[in-house]
Amino acid sequence: MNSRVAELVFHGYPELLEGDLTRIRAHLVRKSFLAMVGRSEGIEEIIESSVINDSVIADTVEAIIGAAYLIDRDLVLRTLDEIFNPAEVDTDELRDWKTLLQETLQADGLRPTYRVISKQGPAHRPSFISRVSVDGKEVSTGEGSSIKESEQTAARTALEILGIRPVPRSTVEVHVSA
Repeated sequence: MNSRVAELVFHGYPELLEGDLTRIRAHLVRKSFLAMVGRSEGIEEIIESSVINDSVIADTVEAIIGAAYLIDRDLVLRTLDEIFNPAEVDTDELRDWKTLLQETLQADGLRPTYRVISKQGPAHRPSFISRVSVDGKEVSTGEGSSIKESEQTAARTALEILGIRPVPRSTVEVHVSA
């Protein structure tokens, strides 16, 4: 699966540098994306486990793809081409908002600081709220299922408050032969 997705990304974005290609590939094969695919296909309802979270759903999706590959390689490759379409990646999700905020503030001699202000929910599905401050003043907060995600959300919101919006990427058509 990983190699097919890498091939799709490589052919879909020939103008990008290796680091950008790696971020897109990693996004498409990461646990949360695979879990989203699994949920959209109803896999969550057929899993028999006492704990059903993103990790379990993602592992199930990978197992199904692997088993199907052994039965019909071409069908699986065509299906992967549809599911893992790099042209449909929300490139905003790939941005490192914390780095962008830090670089923006450093130009004025400032530095953002992050602090987790809340953790809620069960251990298998926590929710964090982080605050980003600049020069001792709260700028924004962000929520996420991990500390990193909540800090990224807070940084993105801070950039919006500061009026900084990166230029969106145009969509790219992807054509890869099986």
